[in-house]
Amino acid sequence: REIFVAPTPKLSEVITILEESIPYFTEIENKQLRNYWLAKVAYLKGVVEKDRSNHEKAEEDFSFSKKLISESLDVGDFSEGYRLLADVEGQLISYRNLYYKIKFGPRIKDFIIKAIELDSGNESAYISLAMYYRDAPLIAGGNPKKSVSTLKKMIDVTRSDQINLFSLYLWINTAWINSNYNQKKVNGSISILSLFSNQADIDFMTERIEKKYQGM
Repeated sequence: REIFVAPTPKLSEVITILEESIPYFTEIENKQLRNYWLAKVAYLKGVVEKDRSNHEKAEEDFSFSKKLISESLDVGDFSEGYRLLADVEGQLISYRNLYYKIKFGPRIKDFIIKAIELDSGNESAYISLAMYYRDAPLIAGGNPKKSVSTLKKMIDVTRSDQINLFSLYLWINTAWINSNYNQKKVNGSISILSLFSNQADIDFMTERIEKKYQGM
């Protein structure tokens, strides 16, 4: 993930590293843990392929990740499992038809809330929930004010007022995509990040992603 969020990411190198990690995770004896890590690798590969506009491959990776993390959760509940399932489903939504969105869209929030119930200190889950409230339609529970209050709660609970670079990338990148590249809406999403203290990171990521979408 560190390479992916570098100032000039070498995305082909990221894919290589992720693929080389698969044999090691395959050797994990614990089935739940093995499927979780393999699901995480597939999810990250999907994020990279999406960034490279390889959308067919990205959807394939996200679908495989969903299968693996669902199998992991079949063994038993755990916070990161539900958080990852929510994030994977959130990515798949953009590739699927209206029926799929209606059926699975509202479940994303349920998965994230379950993740937080299982671990109130799961920072990534709070950020995922804040993104859900930010982007979901009103009929599905979207609420910009709840997006802000969720991040404030995360800061209070975790006692950390910094957002990690990968979450920061997802926040800004999805703001562009889900707003249909509307600069005004993107600026509104970025303004929420004033809650965090690592503004240099936020400015860097904002500039990097804005360059990618300029002119769209």
